[in-house]
Amino acid sequence: MNDAVVLPRFGDRHADGRAAVVLRDLHPGREIRPVEIHTLAEGGGIHCATQQQPAT
Repeated sequence: MNDAVVLPRFGDRHADGRAAVVLRDLHPGREIRPVEIHTLAEGGGIHCATQQQPAT
């Protein structure tokens, strides 16, 4: 996902929302894609979902 950032969502609306704001500020121009942490864990965890490097 070179045009997006995966955001693990833990179910705390306030904390998840704040994390999304921080990531939007840090990665302008990229879509922030919240994904429930349980969904990520089923596929091998955060490392497996985020290990790819963005294209330069």
